[in-house]
Amino acid sequence: MVSTLDVLRTPGLLCLTLGVLTACPQRPLEPRDPSPGATHFTIQTFNVEFTDWDDPATVAAVGHSSADVLCLQEVTPSWQTTLTARYGEQYPYSAFHVLGERSTGGLAVLSRFPIEDLGIAPAPNGWHPAWHLQVTTPAGPLQLLQVHLRSPLTGQSSALQSYLRVEEDHRLEIERFVEPLRSNLPTIVLGDFNEEEDGAAVRFLELRGFVNALPLFHPGQGTWRYRSIANQLDRALDHIFYGPGLTPLNAWVHRAGNSDHLPVIAHLEFSPN
Repeated sequence: MVSTLDVLRTPGLLCLTLGVLTACPQRPLEPRDPSPGATHFTIQTFNVEFTDWDDPATVAAVGHSSADVLCLQEVTPSWQTTLTARYGEQYPYSAFHVLGERSTGGLAVLSRFPIEDLGIAPAPNGWHPAWHLQVTTPAGPLQLLQVHLRSPLTGQSSALQSYLRVEEDHRLEIERFVEPLRSNLPTIVLGDFNEEEDGAAVRFLELRGFVNALPLFHPGQGTWRYRSIANQLDRALDHIFYGPGLTPLNAWVHRAGNSDHLPVIAHLEFSPN
């Protein structure tokens, strides 16, 4: 028999006993070193803001983390020129999908590992495309899906309609984008989701076994900031999801640059077979 005193002395037992009456919050994970012999890497997502290609602080923020793979959104032809000049030696492999100087739909990947372009996935209704890629790491192929889901205030006939239909539209986008993914490869889905941790696309991925890295270590940390006093309007709109075959070691946000978004970085290792 379990006594009341036993329950009070054992926090885990207390959580189990209370059940549906209350929930014991999980503590954030502590960053850790890679497992001995495991192949590990860092990956970053950053919406650089299409107009900031000549801003020194934002250009520096792109490479501040020295992540092994950089995935960028809102990349324009001018951004491509800037990134190639600044980071061409540091990242010998790169791929760009740029649409024009005033377009926010451009994407880029800079990598220390070889990249294979698996194709651009057009978005419904002319919204931002997604990009399927494969990165050849020392542990084998890593599948990437980079997304930039539509803004909550654009994409429909009016700002009000856009806001009211954002959940429905994000679900439509992510369903279409994940279709070509191969289930037998370690996979990362990342980018500017334009929705927080309870959004429709986030829930869709979680139901399919993907895990959002940043909330494991820093739950609720903002990745987008409205330029306001004390950053009181920060929101978590950028995400790095990992699937089976990968284990998180750390994830964090770097507060740098003048884009409205911030670089988000995850440190992961390949799980043992």
